[in-house]
Amino acid sequence: MPTRILLATALGLAVAMPAAAQDHPAVMRPSRDVMVEYHVLGAPQGPQRSDTIRMYFADHGMKMRIEPVGQPAYSIVDRANARMIMVMLPQHAYMEVPYDPKRVMAFDDKDATFTRLGSDTVAGIGCTIYDTKRQDRSGQVCLSDDGLMLRAKSDNPAQGGVLEAVRVDYGSQAATLFTPPPDFQKMDMSRMGQGGPPH
Repeated sequence: MPTRILLATALGLAVAMPAAAQDHPAVMRPSRDVMVEYHVLGAPQGPQRSDTIRMYFADHGMKMRIEPVGQPAYSIVDRANARMIMVMLPQHAYMEVPYDPKRVMAFDDKDATFTRLGSDTVAGIGCTIYDTKRQDRSGQVCLSDDGLMLRAKSDNPAQGGVLEAVRVDYGSQAATLFTPPPDFQKMDMSRMGQGGPPH
């Protein structure tokens, strides 16, 4: 599914960062509702390519929508209820799967280490640069004071490329962004596990 490929590329860059630490803001838990548009540049496999992905945040990052521009699917993350919803536009359908932050984004990993390197400005917003490490993964991220990841880069090209914010719009986000369209059908995942068709 294209959205999952982009998700792995974009958010996999930040796997070395914990959800919270004493000397930097909580990652991807902004204090205000916001939409961030990122350019994702990288090619773990195949030719170099650039994609655009929009992320919407509400309720201090407890609700997120990850929307790859031009793709037929998007994801909604509901941290409070530990679920992720995959919405498939051509099928007019969606499915729910458990949300595990360690598997999806690893922002809650307590084993990460980081080193403050300096500061920069990305998309007109100041951010602090950190060198990050977790097990065999490492990279750099630039975090705003209110918890937005404005840039991320993996040290290993096979694990991803560069994610950089190009637009940041603060403001109230519509509740409909974080729920599947009302006329979409929910897929029965239990039937898929039994070999039957989803419905």
